[in-house]
Amino acid sequence: MLISSDSHVVEPGDLWLERLPQRLRDRAPRAVQDPANHYWYFEAPEMGRGVNLTLSRNAGMTQGEVDALLAADPDAWVGATGGHDPATRLADMWVDDTLADVVYPTAGLSLLQYDDVELQLACIQVYNDWLAEFCAVDPDRIIGIAMIPTWDIEVGVAELNRCGDMGLRGAIVWSSPPATREYSFFSDRYEPLWATAAERSIPISIHIFGGHQTKAISNYGVTVEGTYYFGITARDELAHTTAELIAAGVFERHPNLRIVAAEGGIDYAARLEQRLDLTYSGAWSRIDDRLTMKPSEYFRRNVYLTYIEDPIGLNNLRFTGSDHFMWSSDYPHGAATWPRSQEFTAAEFDEAGVSEADRRKLTLTNVAELYNIDLEKVSQPSPVIADQVATVS
Repeated sequence: MLISSDSHVVEPGDLWLERLPQRLRDRAPRAVQDPANHYWYFEAPEMGRGVNLTLSRNAGMTQGEVDALLAADPDAWVGATGGHDPATRLADMWVDDTLADVVYPTAGLSLLQYDDVELQLACIQVYNDWLAEFCAVDPDRIIGIAMIPTWDIEVGVAELNRCGDMGLRGAIVWSSPPATREYSFFSDRYEPLWATAAERSIPISIHIFGGHQTKAISNYGVTVEGTYYFGITARDELAHTTAELIAAGVFERHPNLRIVAAEGGIDYAARLEQRLDLTYSGAWSRIDDRLTMKPSEYFRRNVYLTYIEDPIGLNNLRFTGSDHFMWSSDYPHGAATWPRSQEFTAAEFDEAGVSEADRRKLTLTNVAELYNIDLEKVSQPSPVIADQVATVS
């Protein structure tokens, strides 16, 4: 059986239009359909076109199949409904032998780019409230990752506490802060946030496409520059931020803090460990001797990485170990392994010669321990779908 460490909701197209305060609704992100290709996108008046919603819910379908369905009926619903319907999601998880899902935003990731502090906070709180409702349908199996604003750290800490009190078990902050020293992860402005997260045992995530410096996602597959950014640079941001947190001594000061670098893969881990330690053994350690361990040791203790399919990373387990890596299905996005996750993971493990002990860590126990998931409880069908399962059986 499996637990996905990084899956997604796909927010209802009218979520912010319906729930934002009236004075902000004309600036709300919302779903719009492109008449040229019939795809649905999220757009915000001040940010332009964002994520492709249609290709964010086509798990188990090729883009060609999506295009054919829309060509036949431009108004057809295409793809999974489990992005916004928790009951359907639980049924889809059971079909895929997935015991629990850790769920991140889709359109919501772009909120981390917002410069308007009031609008960003309002949009984030709308999302977090909706997510808490979504997860409450089965909080043992749907593990929600709250969004945290960080322009004002006191506000961010308050939102982290609010979301923790609502039962959300993780949180996400921008993966790349604004390009000024004031907001750098080397600054001490984030200290109250790190301290609160560590005290409450709430893992903090950074996710690809979730940085303040993230470029418009609508350029992916449209321009070479945009496609390069999302294929290469967005993933490199996670490595850069992880290295900054280690170098800044964040994990020395907060040994119980856990950071999740989500959807960047694990193939870069061995190289990053090597570069961190080589750099530290030279000039770095002479300039700053605050670290009491090698940088790679903080990386292994405090930072978790998620991957979907990663043959290179799996072949590098002899260098990195497997204690801080976690498999993910990415449901319901187009890159998802659903509904054949068991097949895909087994084939990849077999090819890389991954041991049974490592397989269990990667797909089950690492994520269960990080988010305190009760494996005995989730091994049974969700009460929400128990009648369905019994009927099928």
